[in-house]
Amino acid sequence: MTTHNRIKSELKAGRTVFGTWSNLSSPAALNVIGQAGLDFVIIDMEHGPTSFETAEMQLYATESAGCTPIIRLGEGSEPTILHALDIGVQSLLVSQIATPEEALRIVRASKYFPDGNRGLSPYTRNHGYSDDNLAEKLHHANEEMFVGVLVEGEEGMGNLEKIAKTPELDMIYLGIFDISMAVGVPGDVRHPKVVKMVRDCVRVIEEHGLAAGSVAPDRDYLKLLHDAGFRFLSYRVDSAVLRESFATARSWYENLDAGLHPGSSVLNEGD
Repeated sequence: MTTHNRIKSELKAGRTVFGTWSNLSSPAALNVIGQAGLDFVIIDMEHGPTSFETAEMQLYATESAGCTPIIRLGEGSEPTILHALDIGVQSLLVSQIATPEEALRIVRASKYFPDGNRGLSPYTRNHGYSDDNLAEKLHHANEEMFVGVLVEGEEGMGNLEKIAKTPELDMIYLGIFDISMAVGVPGDVRHPKVVKMVRDCVRVIEEHGLAAGSVAPDRDYLKLLHDAGFRFLSYRVDSAVLRESFATARSWYENLDAGLHPGSSVLNEGD
């Protein structure tokens, strides 16, 4: 059943939301992440093994922890979008957007008539598996639907302002590495040219009433994005956080085993 979309309402009110990416394809992992108090988790269906059947289980796990799930699609065909929406997700992020025509097509595929051309089956999770009060449900689904596009490549960056004018679009997510390519410093996401263009892009997006989103590889970059005006802030990805946490613990243990942490033992000699 369609519910209140907290991410959409928070961003429309001018506030900031914070979350992460997931490519572990694990409902249990998303339930754990949701318990950490994040606003959202992006289920990455472009990279990684996640199927729609698994994604549906991930929606349950995320929602039950009080966190908003977002599905990221690698392509925005109407059947793919419909499949994602019918399993109950209310927030989409679609990649590979470079023109305003593509952005409008994504929005229209995500909304029911009269706002779009989304296909309808009342007997899905989205509508509580029932056609009762269907007109009200369709209106509510349109109102609560959150649509974001990931603008990529030099063409996309060149069309940013046109894309930002797309009716009913909620967010533009910027690829920082794409920006570094566009300004001639590939991969150097902290270069002053990149930082300036990032700020310029956020200004354009916000001027058109949308939220700007991006991902931070570390806490320093998270602060940079926050200070630049991004309001949809994603931090890292679950698989990397998990690996690095255990790698750090392993490194600490190896030093302990080598006697490089004097005084760290809770046991006294002779115990």
